[in-house]
Amino acid sequence: MKNEPNFETFHQAFSSRIEVNAALDGALDASVQDFERLKKACLELETTISIVDKGDVEDQYRAYHAAITIFAILAEWKHAIRNAEQDAQRFLNSAKLKASEAEKSSAFSADERLTIFLDQVAGVKSANELDVIQDHLKQWSLPLLLFANLPLKGFGDGRIPAWNRNSEEPEKLKTTVAFLKFDIDGEPAQQWNYLKPGTSYDLTIEVRVSHWPKGASSLSLKPVTVDIREKDWLPSFSFEKPEGDGPFILTGTGRAVLEIAHSFGSRPYEFLYAAEFDDTTHCRDVAIVGHRRLLLEGSDVNANPLTGFSNVDRHLFSIRDKFRTFPGLHSDDVANTMILLSGLGNIAAQALRDGLFEVGTSESIYQKEATKMLRNRSDIGEDLQGHPAAAGGITDLTFRGIPLELKVENKKALFPKDFKKYFNQTAAYAIGLGKRLGVLSVLEASPKNEPIGIVEDDIEVFMHSSGQSQVIIVVAIIRGGFPKPSTYSR
Repeated sequence: MKNEPNFETFHQAFSSRIEVNAALDGALDASVQDFERLKKACLELETTISIVDKGDVEDQYRAYHAAITIFAILAEWKHAIRNAEQDAQRFLNSAKLKASEAEKSSAFSADERLTIFLDQVAGVKSANELDVIQDHLKQWSLPLLLFANLPLKGFGDGRIPAWNRNSEEPEKLKTTVAFLKFDIDGEPAQQWNYLKPGTSYDLTIEVRVSHWPKGASSLSLKPVTVDIREKDWLPSFSFEKPEGDGPFILTGTGRAVLEIAHSFGSRPYEFLYAAEFDDTTHCRDVAIVGHRRLLLEGSDVNANPLTGFSNVDRHLFSIRDKFRTFPGLHSDDVANTMILLSGLGNIAAQALRDGLFEVGTSESIYQKEATKMLRNRSDIGEDLQGHPAAAGGITDLTFRGIPLELKVENKKALFPKDFKKYFNQTAAYAIGLGKRLGVLSVLEASPKNEPIGIVEDDIEVFMHSSGQSQVIIVVAIIRGGFPKPSTYSR
């Protein structure tokens, strides 16, 4: 038998449905704002569905929730591809597996719109196909959930609602603790977060609790890390039981301090927040969901500068972060490539500042000068080898097995993407040396009639296909051929 109109459930379902629909429109865009909003709305809708029993209308909401949850994974797949994240394909595999495992015996699995959606997911091969699935979800209409079936259980010859506020032993409910977001000094946490060692930052955490377990008086959130000595660098949070009925949104702020800097080539600090109630006797189980991992970068370029030029150092950090997203790279190769790029970045900055290379500088002169300037660095020195053999040819330079190919362009000003004609040669040397990384440095010494050259634009990373192999090519342009600045105004 249907209950009386349940306005609380109606408002919850209606507001979360509206929120899902609003976030759905921009979930595939480059900005992650709508995507994060979609994940949060999915959790809200899940909470509403969890408190209602079976029924035609209720099952329509379950079918829609199943679809929108899988679509959120597909949206994350597209964002991962866009950001060149490591192993982005895992999101597509997860979405397809969830779609294939949709329980055929469930009442809502027969929903025609869900069936169409699951077939669309099964056939996805490219991120460009997600727009069609998105349009299908936008056109998915749902009735109002005003008369909701409440869960019932047997009692004698009759049936009573499972959640009876007068009952001394109500049915145990599942509690979900959802991590909604982290803020660092008021800004949303990113995939990589840079914290200067020894400096205090405000870390704000926001969580959502679907049901507060009976008997529990507090919820604790504690950081977990591999090295126990790092645990106290991030704050723990404790929340007392709020007044009223769930779901609850809880927010806390504490101080975060990375006490020790790590080397430029090492992995960032990684922390995972765990959630725990002080009493779960009357709770069926506690599910912890959402993004609760923080990657914190603790390199200190002020204490240990890479190139001597702060703008170049910052750009090399972004280059290193791109390396981390490529699967299969050896950590030593990444570290050695970054040392080599630190030397090239220093040369590039000096060339722009001091006009080191004249118009028409030959390749032999450039090789001689670049070799001398690189070997002058204490972190490179004798490890820079000249003209070792690789892949049946002779490389220009190698640094601990990383090939460095040197070229010269004296005709016109070009940019990193314009030197793809040299990628195959650089990739062949890298493969011949057993590496998946190669560096191509080009002296661009054409005559200049206007200012040109920003180091941040002149050092760029490319993924190059060579047969069935993927080789990362870093292009570093050194600018030359500059007249005196006063000549530009003549």
